[in-house]
Amino acid sequence: MLRVLRHYLPLRRALLVFSETVLLTVVLAAGMSAHLLDPSKATLEGLVNLGLSIDAARWRCAISAFLLTVLSQVAISFNELYNFRISTSRYDRASRFVGSAGSAILVALAAVVFARAVELKRVLDFPPMPILQLVQTLVFTMLLGFGLMYLWRGAFHFVLRKWNFSARVLILGAGEQARSLAKEILERPDSGFEVVGMLPEAPLAPRDDGPSETNFFLRSSGLAALAPAAHAGNGSAHGGNGKSNGSHAETAAAPSQALLLEPIPAVATLAEEPEAYSKPLSEPLFELVERLGVDVVAVALQDRRGHLPVEELLRCRLAGIAVKEREALYELITGRIAVEALRPSYLIFNDGFGRTPQGELAKRLLDVTLAALGIVLTWPVMLATAIIVRFDSPGPVLFTQERVGRDGKNFTLYKFRSMRADAEAKTGAVWAQKDDPRITRAGRFLRKTRLDELPQLFNVLAGDMSLVGPRPERPMFVNDLTRQIPYYGQRHIVTPGLTGWAQINYPYGNTVQDSLQKLQYDLFYIKYQSWLFDLSILFNTIKTVVLRRGT
Repeated sequence: MLRVLRHYLPLRRALLVFSETVLLTVVLAAGMSAHLLDPSKATLEGLVNLGLSIDAARWRCAISAFLLTVLSQVAISFNELYNFRISTSRYDRASRFVGSAGSAILVALAAVVFARAVELKRVLDFPPMPILQLVQTLVFTMLLGFGLMYLWRGAFHFVLRKWNFSARVLILGAGEQARSLAKEILERPDSGFEVVGMLPEAPLAPRDDGPSETNFFLRSSGLAALAPAAHAGNGSAHGGNGKSNGSHAETAAAPSQALLLEPIPAVATLAEEPEAYSKPLSEPLFELVERLGVDVVAVALQDRRGHLPVEELLRCRLAGIAVKEREALYELITGRIAVEALRPSYLIFNDGFGRTPQGELAKRLLDVTLAALGIVLTWPVMLATAIIVRFDSPGPVLFTQERVGRDGKNFTLYKFRSMRADAEAKTGAVWAQKDDPRITRAGRFLRKTRLDELPQLFNVLAGDMSLVGPRPERPMFVNDLTRQIPYYGQRHIVTPGLTGWAQINYPYGNTVQDSLQKLQYDLFYIKYQSWLFDLSILFNTIKTVVLRRGT
């Protein structure tokens, strides 16, 4: 994965986005500046009137092409075509590319017309084409560009399947933590990781000279298709050196055969088949790692005392092979901090959770700017919403409620009322339900479209909330959850948000277990918080609202 301003991005996705940016920019720049290759008299006169040279006009065309490419990729992202589960499906890819092309063309035309209307020709223009010629050329060029991108997308996935550029992961351990890590990797084809195998620790036998450095068993069945022999007839791993020597010549074949692992369903049954752990590891861990072409060794041992092969792991690390704690790899893949990582040592000694005055100031400036802009742009919508709420059911237009903010301080949150005015008169404070009968007719629409949240822009301006952060909860719920969930109070070290990482990644929930899952996402956000991360969350929130999905 790539780390950009403390935000992790899967390498495959980054390569796909970058390659398509280059491809579409080149096509648009070439198509929209073709009239400058052999300019006619009218074209030359137009350039003179604009005070532009041919080279300057070409640069303006290239910059405009790049801006239209970015807008087009936003349309592609809205159609989930950077989700590898969808992109690798030929049917989904074809159908969604048609929708993306149509959306991108409409957005591009609107942007160009708007730029001309408000005299933003330096930002977005293809001089000196008249508007009718510009529209015709732009539509044709974008259709050509999307056609080439569709062909490239197919070739991109073919190359990934053919040569498999994933980092190969060997997991030390086969307990619940190891199985959950393997499952997360197998369920995310765009993560850039591939599970090679799992090494369950063997029961320790008392010895005078201490525990063995290779006290492991090889799993003889139970994970996804991974053995070297599955890829090569001679038993050598692709990406490995395929060598064996001396005393290991006779035993090299046995571990290879032991790593011929079954498809993914067996992952869930590892704990039910202890008898399968029957073949001892017959070569040093470092040699096994080299032979299998392992890129990452993930330590996921239930109990490291006496089981951790320190010297072998050190040899791997010094040889350039990454050695990671299970929790660190889990974070990269899932975008949340694992429950098992919620311990003081992990939270204290790991990178992240950094807060600087400069970062706090930048976040506050971003909040104030975007909140003020949002109020200016949406005040007619807020006025219409207030009228609808007022006439839909008796009661006040605005709903106010005490919530817990930064550093545990309470504040008053504002929303458009979406429930009956007496919603908690009989029950008191209770969790909201997904299809809550207390919700009014207008309230269902407001919640689905998130219009009920608009008044919280004023909370953002007041400084009680941020645009992005953990969602604020009610004091009584916070007290209960703090008693039941360790480190729940740590989510209050930052300002709560109008939207958040947990909101775009976890479905609607109203139980303690749901709160625990959301806490993992909230802590991940706090750990890796950056302005780029905030913009990514805001974009995904807009996408969720537009596509009418979410929590």
